[in-house]
Amino acid sequence: MENWYPGFEKEVVSQLKGSNERDLRFFRIEEYLRNGERVDENAGKCRECYSFRNEMEQMKDEVATAVNHPGKERRKLDKLQSRMNDHMRKEHGFFPPYYHTYMQSVIWTVGCMLVAFLLTLIFPGPEKVVFYSPAFAIGVVTGQVIGGKRDRKVREDKKNL
Repeated sequence: MENWYPGFEKEVVSQLKGSNERDLRFFRIEEYLRNGERVDENAGKCRECYSFRNEMEQMKDEVATAVNHPGKERRKLDKLQSRMNDHMRKEHGFFPPYYHTYMQSVIWTVGCMLVAFLLTLIFPGPEKVVFYSPAFAIGVVTGQVIGGKRDRKVREDKKNL
């Protein structure tokens, strides 16, 4: 299979020359191009990546319009990017930065707060803050530590979106 990405990148970058740098960051064009490279790598093995590659090929002439002018092209670019990100996360193991840190913090905090609630039911005498404050702190810290380790592994494997 031919290497599609270099030509695609060159064409998109040449169209976006002179565009506002803030707009390029806001519309995550670098991420779009990184996803294009990943899609090209996986297109031979993954049918959905192959269809994303075809969609990106059709969309490449509209990227500059999408960045510089609001409208249908902008929505189309955003939807394509969202679907690619979801696919890359679910099927190929690419994650946003700090994804696991945030998820683990929420999960552990909710879990510890449920334990604190059960403790307030078992021991109704003490003030409730005695159970909830440490539970919240333990949940957040535990989630940060466990999620941070997983995020570090994702960064080492170069699997960040």
